[in-house]
Amino acid sequence: MFICGYHFPASEGNDVSFDKVIEKVETSVGDTAGKTVSLTGETAKGEVVVELEVPAGTFAHKAFVDYFNTADIEGDTKMVYFTNKYQISEISKVADGDVTKDLCRKLDDMNLYRVKVA
Repeated sequence: MFICGYHFPASEGNDVSFDKVIEKVETSVGDTAGKTVSLTGETAKGEVVVELEVPAGTFAHKAFVDYFNTADIEGDTKMVYFTNKYQISEISKVADGDVTKDLCRKLDDMNLYRVKVA
């Protein structure tokens, strides 16, 4: 099972604890202080429909920085695959609560998202 790009034993099936995922992301990403994360939502035709800032210090913030740093995609922005954005959203709903509630609601749509870390 792969969650947020990390492999977990098949013996855990689809029941991997969010705490284990959070720990792997935080270990991998390191210090995210001073980094800003911007998401741009687009339609399949490339029309920008929403621009979002991810609140610093949240799981979502750390996960998007980690995704940006580890994705095998070139460029200043990196397209976020549907699976990754849904997984980040689901964990953030639990870990971050109301802080990322509106952000997660938007991530649950069918738009494509690009992430930029500065």
